[in-house]
Amino acid sequence: MKGFWIIVIMIFILMPLFMLSSGSKKSVEMPEDEVVSNEDNMVLPAIDEEENVLYESASKFRMHMKFLDEYDDALAIAIESQNWDDISKYAMLLKNTSPLIFTGKRKVELPKDFILLDTSFHFQSLAVVEASESREMVKLNIEYEKLQQTCDDCHVKYKKKD
Repeated sequence: MKGFWIIVIMIFILMPLFMLSSGSKKSVEMPEDEVVSNEDNMVLPAIDEEENVLYESASKFRMHMKFLDEYDDALAIAIESQNWDDISKYAMLLKNTSPLIFTGKRKVELPKDFILLDTSFHFQSLAVVEASESREMVKLNIEYEKLQQTCDDCHVKYKKKD
């Protein structure tokens, strides 16, 4: 009975907070020629496939991607020297970063393929962590190659040629 009253009190406290937060959202109207609708009847901005602009700030995105590149280089060195603690550390650093977040955009503003590649990147980084914990070099090399392939697939599709 005590749990029931706690839940009732929490509802009375949280409901006004949710109502206030939903009322303060800004509405953005898009021109009709830039709007696409999906199966869930959500209105999404159209993505210009020719421009492929995935980020709000190119310099910030490149800076963050440079950190990923440095983590990957350190991970490769750790794998080569079979330093299991460093392998786990750098794989976790990769897992805890997100190219998707670096874009500065919401998920609905990004191509589905980019989101899937970002998700795959996280899963493969975690697979490298798990392989390092098992200390099986063959398994680790396989998972690291899959991680590299995920990065390469994204770069082939989305990296602008300088």
